[in-house]
Amino acid sequence: MAMRVKNRTLKRLGAFAIWLALVLVAHSQAYASDVGNCLLCHKYPGLSRIDENGKYRLLYVSEETFNRSIHAKVQCEGCHTDIKKIPHDPAKKVDCLTQCHIIEPTSEQKFSHKGVEEFLEHSVHGRYDKNGNLKKFAEDLPTCKDCHDNPMFRPLSFFKRVRPGISDAALGRCRVCHSKDEFIYRFYNHVTTRLHTTRNPKNIAEVCARCHDNSELIARHGLSFKAVATYTETFHGKSAEYLSERVPDCLNCHVKKGQSPHQMLSYKDPQSSTYKDNKLAVCLTEECHPSAGAKLADYNPHPNFDRKQNPRQFYFTAFFILLTGGTLLPLMLVMFLDLLRTMFPHASLLRKK
Repeated sequence: MAMRVKNRTLKRLGAFAIWLALVLVAHSQAYASDVGNCLLCHKYPGLSRIDENGKYRLLYVSEETFNRSIHAKVQCEGCHTDIKKIPHDPAKKVDCLTQCHIIEPTSEQKFSHKGVEEFLEHSVHGRYDKNGNLKKFAEDLPTCKDCHDNPMFRPLSFFKRVRPGISDAALGRCRVCHSKDEFIYRFYNHVTTRLHTTRNPKNIAEVCARCHDNSELIARHGLSFKAVATYTETFHGKSAEYLSERVPDCLNCHVKKGQSPHQMLSYKDPQSSTYKDNKLAVCLTEECHPSAGAKLADYNPHPNFDRKQNPRQFYFTAFFILLTGGTLLPLMLVMFLDLLRTMFPHASLLRKK
């Protein structure tokens, strides 16, 4: 009798194990991009831990957010190459320069960001100088993830400007040759998001401000002003604060047309777009001021209230501060005294004899 009960229990456990395996397989198939079934654990918002350095680490991955990101087509294993088993050991830091499993169509080779590293090392943000020596405070200079936080796709509508986003007419043309909607939407997003900026000017300024408005970094590297704070004082910066996308941002001026943002050069470099002899060409582009005169190059996009650096602006601003204060303060004093007389009509500072 005991043997029969034991066999029956084992059969039930076996059936439950088979059912659980089928559920897990079906669950893994529901996420087509999640081949390794990483979301089996990482889908829970509360998943977190304290690492060996005592820092809190959130391990939750939002599938919906990730599928709308630039890396939506990349499998988890494409970046986390050290993970070979489940449950896995603590993941190592992702190397953005590793070869990706995606094939680059023009070369038919595995895609890699290695070329971006070469651009970056020869730019103003590179860690080495022209002689190949490590720069002072090189650890402060940005790496990939300091600027790239996996922005979302921003599809562009070519046909009608009533609403931005997916163009139904463009998708209809795609369906002439392509039958799978998943491919159509992914390819459409991939192409259209690169036909315009993925960030608005305010967002780009906020990314640059992480370093260029940091007082400690400014002091260590001998910079003379807060670049983004001064940009927000200009007409361009104030328009960007109101989320206008028709004003230039940091990259529009500091990167030559047709070049990668990773090729940004110092304003002292004759090849830089912000070099004194090249500034006018930046302003005269078709998108900005094509009919402006040569004096436009004298415009200072980073007005710094400093007597040594910008004496004309310093004295001009100081004059208007004094003029405003000298006009408003006496007027406010008269209004205040008049209010007191109204409230206390019989009051007097001097006693009557």
